Amino acid sequence: MPETELLRIINKSVPEIFQTMAGMKTEPRAGLVDAPRPSILQGITGSVSLSGKASGVVYTAFSLNLASKVASNVLGMSDLSENDVSDVIGEFTNMITGNLKSQLADNGYPCQLSIPTVMRGREISVVAKNAPICVSNTFYFPAEQEELTVLVFAKFD
Repeated sequence: MPETELLRIINKSVPEIFQTMAGMKTEPRAGLVDAPRPSILQGITGSVSLSGKASGVVYTAFSLNLASKVASNVLGMSDLSENDVSDVIGEFTNMITGNLKSQLADNGYPCQLSIPTVMRGREISVVAKNAPICVSNTFYFPAEQEELTVLVFAKFD
């Protein structure tokens, strides 16, 4: 599967997921089909791994403000614990990766997903040594004036 197709899938699914699940509008930027390796992410970062005919990992990186707003919208309350926010970010990462998994299976690359992991930090360096494909895009949330980064490392057998 070409890198441009991975980017197209992400650019289509991320806005749909945020609109449906959190009532938030987001717009994809141009994206990179050859993102830097390693990539540096910051804030609250979710990850879900893929294994099978398609393998790799999907990362989502939210600012604390954006993560809190998303979690507040989803849970319907504003007084949230760190665990509440992490749970929502893990679930959004899982939904984005699940949508990608479905599209990959439709194109002959069935795979399974790991459970989500959430990390917090200012400079989280990520790389997938055995994944020759690395695509990334930033999604802008106009109402919040915030951005989300989605990064995908992939290999197809």
